[in-house]
Amino acid sequence: ERLSKLSKGMCRVGLSATIEPIEEIAKYLVGDRDCKIAKVELMKKVDLKVVSPVPDLINVTQEDLQENLYGMLDGLIQKHKTTLIFTNTRAGTERIVHHLKEIFPKNYTENIGAHHGSLSKEHRMNIENRLKKGELKCVVCSTSLELGIDIGYIDLVVCLGSPKGVARFLQRVGRSGHQMHETIKGRIVVMNRDDLVECGVLLKNAIDKKYKL
Repeated sequence: ERLSKLSKGMCRVGLSATIEPIEEIAKYLVGDRDCKIAKVELMKKVDLKVVSPVPDLINVTQEDLQENLYGMLDGLIQKHKTTLIFTNTRAGTERIVHHLKEIFPKNYTENIGAHHGSLSKEHRMNIENRLKKGELKCVVCSTSLELGIDIGYIDLVVCLGSPKGVARFLQRVGRSGHQMHETIKGRIVVMNRDDLVECGVLLKNAIDKKYKL
């Protein structure tokens, strides 16, 4: 408003990848003034799936579930150039990196890294720069790489557990396939029946562009 007073006729532009309902949100940008809305539908190809480490989530031990989880993660990572894994906690981020290194020492040495808000700025900047340069096979993070960071080429995003929101899921998987004509590729890994139901509904809403649910 201050800039509008200083410069009459200044143009305001608001941008968002997932915000809805766009007509209502536009009022926050311009108030009672007129506003042109350009809504561009996502035209890129998407490859989104909900997957489980085991065929039966009921009759399985915790040990077998964990063993199959890391086997699945390693398989996904090795099939892609760069994988970004989202966990829902900082402790989960450190745990995933530790176990991948421990179980598959030949696959993960200096080519994997953790990124979350409890780490120093220097460490996070180092991970981001190495990711941009293509030096990392995999980065595991909490929420710190969801928004606003140019993180270079990523061809697969994995969410461990429910992202707890359609818009958040789309923000996360949108980290992949940034180049023209590339496919946005994401996998949600479920570890129990509740997650399976929630993530199945979440994925359908994401495909149907129901961002608020």
